[in-house]
Amino acid sequence: MHQPRYALLSGLHAVALCHDVRGLYGDPAPPPRVRHELRGCEPRGELARAVTQAIVEGTAPLGTLDVETPDTAWRLTAVRVLGARGDVVTVESAGPPRRLHGTHGAVPCGNLVRVSPEPPEELTHGQVTFLGCSPRGALRDALAAGAAEYEAVRYQILDLTAGPQYEAEAGRVTAVAASRRHHELVDLTVAFPRAGLLPHQHREVWDLFHDHEPPAQGTWRRFTGTARAEWLRQAARRAHRTPRAVTGETYTLDGRATTDGDAFLCALGEAVLGPGRAFPGGTPRTLGPALSGSTLVWRDAATARACLGVTPLLAEPRPPTFQEWVDGLGAAGVHVVLA
Repeated sequence: MHQPRYALLSGLHAVALCHDVRGLYGDPAPPPRVRHELRGCEPRGELARAVTQAIVEGTAPLGTLDVETPDTAWRLTAVRVLGARGDVVTVESAGPPRRLHGTHGAVPCGNLVRVSPEPPEELTHGQVTFLGCSPRGALRDALAAGAAEYEAVRYQILDLTAGPQYEAEAGRVTAVAASRRHHELVDLTVAFPRAGLLPHQHREVWDLFHDHEPPAQGTWRRFTGTARAEWLRQAARRAHRTPRAVTGETYTLDGRATTDGDAFLCALGEAVLGPGRAFPGGTPRTLGPALSGSTLVWRDAATARACLGVTPLLAEPRPPTFQEWVDGLGAAGVHVVLA
């Protein structure tokens, strides 16, 4: 099969390689609100504050909440505290909790119990069809045996070298049909979570990074929001293919479009590493040593001064401010010239 663009995986193994997809790109639905009880919990810190506010006002915003239970730790996002009685705290979050590998800073609780019912699948899932697929391994065997459905799979978006540009959960394979556009191949339909749909601009970013040649200078400027963040992630994947910053070299940063942290990192990577490249780190502490001994001429720095780090409540961790970038790079041995 010539240059598949998508792969479906079960466990560690690819079970299908596919040419194209229909229905994957669109406006993602917000995750459904889920209600949980934190049982055997002693509120502390921000959680204690929110519990007090909820008792007085009926509800209280909290943000991100990490909870440690006897077996593991969990993270809930966009949390609101709804109330408390005894050692039970009721909270509502965006979607189900995500398992954490560490427990630092988590609130210890005896148990985390979901109390809101599961929404019907037709409200949370739609159909996404991977086109022109070549099944293999366990999926091929299941289809050959006439299985009506197959277990849930993940999907990858592949670059020219078959390396994964992006990976996420797909869903259960619910239908298979002979492909109309790809001879002797099949189309595989999965029950796909609506919250996992991808913005159309993401596809454009992946297409630009699909080939060996990097995108042209300044292309990142036409992307915004999560698409710009995805551009930055793809550019960082290519950083190992370029020379590092040279001690004693002078680099010129075009600051006209540095209106947020991602824009600054895109512009900095382009100035030092070249078009379509970015550093894998994103803080003064991680990037300072990589630029140590060089001179950075930061043109139109007034844009970044007005924009960087001014909305700390909208991101976690808090993005560095303009002055933190200047001071942090300077402390690492970078001569920063503001122009």
